[in-house]
Amino acid sequence: MSYEYSSESRRLDFPNPFRVENVFWLIAAALLLVGALALLFMSRAQLAVHAGLWGLQLALGVFLLLQGLYYGGRALAQLRFFFGRGQPAGLAPELQPDTDRTSREADALKETLRQGALSYQEPKGALNGLLYSWIPALIFSPQPVQKLAQKQFQSAVALVVTLLSFLVAWVGAQAGPASAWLSLFYFLFSAFLLLRPLFSRNTTELSRWPLVALVLAPIFLPLGLAFVGGALPDISWLAMNLQAFALLLAASAAVVLFFLALLHQTPPAPRTQITWQQASLALNAHPKQLLDELERVMQQNWSEQIPNRRYERITPQVALNLESGEFFSQFLEESQPLPPDDLRRMDFAGAFTLPRYRWLAWLGVLGLALLALGVLALVGFGSMLDPRAFSRDASSYAIFGAAMLLVASYCFHVGHRLWERFDFISTLYWVEMKGNYQAARVDYGNQWTDRLKTQKQVINVENMTLRVWVAQLDSVTFGKNAERYITAMHGVPDQTTWLSQHLSQFAAEQSMIVAPSARADQAKLQSLAAVNQGTSPPALPAAMLSQTLGASPATCPECAQPIESGALFCSHCGLRLAGQ
Repeated sequence: MSYEYSSESRRLDFPNPFRVENVFWLIAAALLLVGALALLFMSRAQLAVHAGLWGLQLALGVFLLLQGLYYGGRALAQLRFFFGRGQPAGLAPELQPDTDRTSREADALKETLRQGALSYQEPKGALNGLLYSWIPALIFSPQPVQKLAQKQFQSAVALVVTLLSFLVAWVGAQAGPASAWLSLFYFLFSAFLLLRPLFSRNTTELSRWPLVALVLAPIFLPLGLAFVGGALPDISWLAMNLQAFALLLAASAAVVLFFLALLHQTPPAPRTQITWQQASLALNAHPKQLLDELERVMQQNWSEQIPNRRYERITPQVALNLESGEFFSQFLEESQPLPPDDLRRMDFAGAFTLPRYRWLAWLGVLGLALLALGVLALVGFGSMLDPRAFSRDASSYAIFGAAMLLVASYCFHVGHRLWERFDFISTLYWVEMKGNYQAARVDYGNQWTDRLKTQKQVINVENMTLRVWVAQLDSVTFGKNAERYITAMHGVPDQTTWLSQHLSQFAAEQSMIVAPSARADQAKLQSLAAVNQGTSPPALPAAMLSQTLGASPATCPECAQPIESGALFCSHCGLRLAGQ
């Protein structure tokens, strides 16, 4: 489930993507803990009689115990899954409200919308050329998937070459110290090939020299070991030929299952349809009013009442002390990324039926099978230990068990990279305004007859260019806090047209005349209009008269009509006023 922003919608409940993987981790932890307890009890029994090799059983038991706790801890940490505020990561650095700024990532997003196409890095190198010719759709995958595939493919090619080289060397080598040292070399090199892509961030192509060395090794390494065989210690008790062969076979099977899982998660060519509108506007107001209206519209359309991710905001600048000039404004926001509507809550049985997860689940099954073999082999090693001498057969079990545990760890870790995939849907808005302005002054009212006149300093904008882009984005991230990548874009013509028309209508409705709008202003205007027309003004409420005029007005003693302050004669009957 996810962190609930509110209780109004269940769309924010993100299904736990690790639900199936947790089953594999818990079963693996149980197998490791059972094997650890068996070895620890064996060690305690030998310790009671002071046997000499009890320390090996104790060391292996502690190792399996630590591994079991690690696997179990990973599963318990993933039992509950939460997406909180600010997750997933934005496509560009996010801005605080009323902050004007842009960024390189925001410019890249705008260029993607302008071009209407997603850009991909061209793979380089001979092995990558072979990989992308085999899986052409891999180029459309997110960058983490491509890097993982490139590293695993390089390791797969090296494993195949190593396996062929080992078979040739094994057949040609004679029994003795040389054969044991040769098997040790191939065993360690195969283990290195498995561990290298898991812990190395380097995606450079495997150089030619390791491949040349693998070709020359079965031809010249046995001969060289035969010359110096007398000077090397005898390690024939290791008996690692079969173990090295089993390691190479198991590793090859794991790599094959990984690429099958990768093929079913590789998307087809993405859709990159976008919609945009361009309009020419006339505005008799500050262009920032258009930006303010746009922000109000964006807030009214928040997804699930979650604030949008703002990536760019440039306020139009207008100098009032200049008669003319030009302005420019940008606005880039993304709605809260939400999980797709068709996202399923997958269970363990359903993972083997969905094409996207079928081979990934079988990779986990292979990991469990190899881990069980490894634990059984190590427990067998502990039970076969002779307190008086080191057994060659016991060492064979120990080496085989270590090889199987290594490949099982590879299966779980490389599979985790694909289990932690999260898909999202969001909407990206980009509005651009550009034009020229002229400062103007507007006077309203008759100069000779009206006693009320208004003035306003206005900004006149003619033929302002308004461009609106709206696109629905399909994005993906590998990890809750990892970088998010766009996988497809879809046009939203209805939203694009509506937003463009709404802003155009808002610009056309802006008033350029200052007019009183309060109720008191309206009452005063009626009185002034009556005076200007030479008629009796409407009676005003006593409270409003006392508030606006400060005292009761003077009246003519003859006709009882109001007279103006300082007048010598009554304007209605012509009576000369006393005291004037």
